[in-house]
Amino acid sequence: MLLPMVIFLLFKIILKLKKDENIHIDKQNDDLKKKLAKNNEAKMVIYNALPRKEYERIFMCKTAKEIWDTLLITHQGNSQVKDNKIDLLVKQYEQFTIPEEESIDNAFARFNTIITSLKALDEGFSSKNYVRKFLRALHPKWRAKVTAIEESKDLTSLSLDELIGNLKVYEVIIKNDSEMVKGKREQNRSLALKAKKESSDEDSSNSDSEDEEYAIE
Repeated sequence: MLLPMVIFLLFKIILKLKKDENIHIDKQNDDLKKKLAKNNEAKMVIYNALPRKEYERIFMCKTAKEIWDTLLITHQGNSQVKDNKIDLLVKQYEQFTIPEEESIDNAFARFNTIITSLKALDEGFSSKNYVRKFLRALHPKWRAKVTAIEESKDLTSLSLDELIGNLKVYEVIIKNDSEMVKGKREQNRSLALKAKKESSDEDSSNSDSEDEEYAIE
């Protein structure tokens, strides 16, 4: 799993000080000392944020550049490994579909994992592409809503978050309608069973009456 993007940003900041780290303390001016102090502070934040397994990989590194290179190779691999990961994620993106019973929240979580992983590897698609892809991935039961969105919204400016919010509102409506239909179906079934039972009881009662009449005769 890739390290959090916040940590990577911290690394990019402290990498700027790589050369300054090797300047002897006697030749360091006040401004440089402040920069190095901030650099050390940033490294401590990173050390504290890393799990023990990650820390064990980099605790022998002397410079921020060494730490960066070590973790980069560990989590992204060399260029060939990186390309393979990108190919796999792109394939997952292209084949992404949403089953009928999956919630929008769960589907978006899966989708977001793919696009976030691609971004971490400096790969990705446009926001417009994300929106269109998610719409196409929806189950056919969403067709009416998808058509309504395409006709009423400008997909070139519609954000993925806005789309998800819109779909979640409609999801609640679908769920409520489904529960109402299910409730009516159960009610009709109950009434049918009750009517059948009453009819059966009536037939049984009539049969008993006839038996009594035969017995009297």
